Amino acid sequence: MQVQQNLAILLYLKRKKASHDGRIPIYVRITIDGLQEELSSGCKVLTANWDAEHKQVTSGDRKWKAINSKLSKMKTDIERHFYLVQAKAGLATAELVKASYQTPVSGQQQKLEKLENAAFSADLDTLIDQYIKYCEKVKKAHADGRIPGTEKQILLNIEKEGLEKEINQVTERAHMLLDKKDRQKTFLLIVNDFLLNFLQLALTGHRSPNTLEKWMGRKRRYQDFLQYRYRLDDMPLHQIKYPFIEEVFQYLLVQHQVIENTAMKYAQCVKEMMDRAVAKGWIPANVFVIFKCQYTDPDHDWLSMQEFEVLRNTTFEKEKLNVIRDIFIFSSFTGLAYQEVRTLRPEDIITGIDGKQWITKRRQKSDGDETLPLLPLPLAILAKYKEHPLCLRRRVLLPVPTNEEYNRCLKEIGKETKIRIILKTHKSRYFFANEVTYNMGVPLKTVSKMLGHKSVKTTEVYVRANRKAISESMEQVEGKLFDKEGNLKSQSTQTNPNNTLDESKGKLIQMPLHR
Repeated sequence: MQVQQNLAILLYLKRKKASHDGRIPIYVRITIDGLQEELSSGCKVLTANWDAEHKQVTSGDRKWKAINSKLSKMKTDIERHFYLVQAKAGLATAELVKASYQTPVSGQQQKLEKLENAAFSADLDTLIDQYIKYCEKVKKAHADGRIPGTEKQILLNIEKEGLEKEINQVTERAHMLLDKKDRQKTFLLIVNDFLLNFLQLALTGHRSPNTLEKWMGRKRRYQDFLQYRYRLDDMPLHQIKYPFIEEVFQYLLVQHQVIENTAMKYAQCVKEMMDRAVAKGWIPANVFVIFKCQYTDPDHDWLSMQEFEVLRNTTFEKEKLNVIRDIFIFSSFTGLAYQEVRTLRPEDIITGIDGKQWITKRRQKSDGDETLPLLPLPLAILAKYKEHPLCLRRRVLLPVPTNEEYNRCLKEIGKETKIRIILKTHKSRYFFANEVTYNMGVPLKTVSKMLGHKSVKTTEVYVRANRKAISESMEQVEGKLFDKEGNLKSQSTQTNPNNTLDESKGKLIQMPLHR
C-alpha cells in the first residue's frame, strides 16, 4: 500500500560557496515530509542574474536558456526518481531519492528493457491470435449440434495442451518483467499484463474469447495513439500525465470517428488499468482519478404493439422469412438474446412451480440466469418447429441461422412490412422489456431477472414508460387527488402525520413536533 507523501523541490543560491569572481552555485533542495537533502546543479550565476521569486536565471546571463533548461530537467528527473523509489520501497526518503538520482539507469539497460518488453508484447499477441483461432476451430467442430469425431477431438485436445504450455511459458516471462521493482514499468506493460490474465481466464472458461478479441482491438488503438501523439512505441508510467486520457478520447473521436460512448469506454479502460498499476505498486497514484467517465444513453427503439400485429399477421412468399419472423416473435415474448435462442435445447425447458413450462438458461454474456414462464405464443412456436429437420439435426428447439443471415432477413422483412424501425435481433429484447413486461405493470426487478441482467441499472437502459402507461398512472393520481367535479380533495388528514382528530370534541388538533 502506497503512503501519501509530500515532495518539495527548491532551487536556491548557496552563497557560502561563492567563487572569487562573484558567481554563486545553484543548489537543489529535496524535501520529503520535512526531511531534506541537497545537491549541486553544477551551474553558477551572479546574484544580479538570479530571479529569486521564480527561481530561474534571467537573460542577463549569456547562458541563461541552457541553465534554465538544465534546472527544469533536473527537477523533472528528481520527481521521476521520487516515484521510482516509492514503487521500489513503498516509502521514499530524501536520501533515497538523491541516491537514486545520482545513480541513473544506463542507456544500455534501458534499450535492453525496451527490447524485452517489445518481444513479450509481440509473443503475447501471437499467442492470443492462436487461442482465438483454436476457439474458431472448436466452434466449427460443434456447429449445428455436431459432435466431433474421436480423432478430431484428440487433435483439439493436443492443440489446447500446447496453448496451455505456451501460456505458462509466457506467464513466467511476464513475472520476470513485472516483479522486478527496479524495472521501469510502461503503459503497454500494464495492458499486456491485463491481457495475459484475461487469456488465462478465457482458456479455463471464465471469460469469453470474443471479449478477449475486443481487447486486442483496444490494444491496437492504444498503440496507434502513442505513435500518433507521441511518436513512441511505449511510454513509461511515470511520464503519463492527466492530458493523456483526454487526448485518447479526442483521438478516437476525431481520427477514428467512433461514437462518444465508444471513445469513453476506451478512456475508462485506461483509467481502470492505471488503478491496477497503483494496486500493484508500480505507481503511487492514478493521475486520471478526476476524469469522469460519462455515457449518453442511446435512444433505443422497438416495435409498437400495433406494428408487432402487422408483423405477426404477414405471410411472406419466401418461407425462410416466415421462419425468421417466427423466431423473432419467440424472442420478443421471451426476451432471450440471439445466442440463447440459437442454443436453446429441450433440457432448458422445465416445469415450474405453477405447473407451466418455464425457460431456465444461463446467459453466455453476463452469466446471469434467464428464468421465466412461457406464454402461449412462444409455446405455439416451439410446437410448430418441434419436428423441423434442422432442429432435429442440431438437437435444438428452433432453426436459428447465423447472426448475419438472421439480421439480413429481418431487414428484408422490415422493407416488405414497411415497419418504421430497422429490425435487428436485439430489438426483440427491447420489445419484451417494454411492451410485454414493464409497461404491463411488471416490476423492474422482475423484468431484470427475466432478461438475465445482473444489475437493475442495466435494465433501466432498456425500459421506457410509454404514453399509455403514463396515462394510466396519471389517471390513478387524478382519482386520488381530485373528486369527480375536478376539485382538489382535502389531504390534511391523510398526508400530515402530525395532525390527529380529537374524538371527544371532533376537532383537528396539532400534535407537538419532537426535535
